[in-house]
Amino acid sequence: MVRTIGFFSPLFLLIPLFYSCSNENEKVNRKQEISHKRGKRKLSEEWSRLTDSPKNYEFVYNDSLSEYLNAYNKTLSLFELPIDEKDLQTQFGNAHVLVCGKSGNPPLVLLHGMNASSTMWYPNMKTLAKNYCVYAIDFLLEPGKSTCNLKRLNKEQIAGWYDEIFSKLGLKSFYLVGCSRGGWLATAISLSKPQKIKKLVLLSPAQTFTWIKPSSALLSNITYSISPNKEKLDHVLSGLSVRSVKISKTYFDQYYLGTEKEGISRCVFDMTPYSRKSVETLNMPVLVLIGDKDIINNQRCLEKAKKWIPNVETGTIENAGHFLSFDQPATVNRIILNFLSN
Repeated sequence: MVRTIGFFSPLFLLIPLFYSCSNENEKVNRKQEISHKRGKRKLSEEWSRLTDSPKNYEFVYNDSLSEYLNAYNKTLSLFELPIDEKDLQTQFGNAHVLVCGKSGNPPLVLLHGMNASSTMWYPNMKTLAKNYCVYAIDFLLEPGKSTCNLKRLNKEQIAGWYDEIFSKLGLKSFYLVGCSRGGWLATAISLSKPQKIKKLVLLSPAQTFTWIKPSSALLSNITYSISPNKEKLDHVLSGLSVRSVKISKTYFDQYYLGTEKEGISRCVFDMTPYSRKSVETLNMPVLVLIGDKDIINNQRCLEKAKKWIPNVETGTIENAGHFLSFDQPATVNRIILNFLSN
């Protein structure tokens, strides 16, 4: 069974291997989009060959006392503040939301990276919850406490699922933060319901402005996905984080269990960079941050954001990889809070 790792999917990362990564001009980008469609068909065929049962479309656990859920609950202790866990019934299944902070404070929604679950925000939650009522939502097609009753959801359905959650939570207008794949999802939500988003923060958004370029570190992720074990995971994380040794062992154990049991969902094939025409419609203030040692994004990502988004701020976090919120939590927290409050 093909498995996933990191804040992105190894199969998804194979997409650039089917076609050239984007170059500096828009003519090349258009050629890539055509090439991507061909690569997407090839990957879809490969998907059908590699998967062995419908269960591979989603993360599954046997009961409420499963090893993964126990690990998830242990990670919650790292938040060091009261947490209200909400379960909301939606058209596509259960939506699990972690709520921290006073209910009267301005609402702030957090979308985690791929396979990371909402517990990935443990280095950030305590600080963010001081001035905001924070809602961290588990994505329904990945490890976490949200569940899905369908095999596949497209981008529009996923955006609709989040909007249903916002309605059930009574969130008419809020701040939105997305990390890696969560950044790609946050962009989709902002394009779908722009009137609800006060400000948008994208932390190294995966394949949002540019294609992901192949590298040795990404190939290590693919190798891990075929045969996951903790030793390999430690090596892979060192390519994504400049401070991987600082990641809590409690979270590391939960994260490993998620990548070990998770099966790739078909919706990853919908993760393609947004067009300039669509991104230019984002009128809310937007903040885009990447790490100076980020293997997913580089300065070209920030350059496109500057050209395409009308009201944007960009920045590079020093001594940080793709895992910004883990590598430099104090710096990331400070920049986010300053952006939201100004």
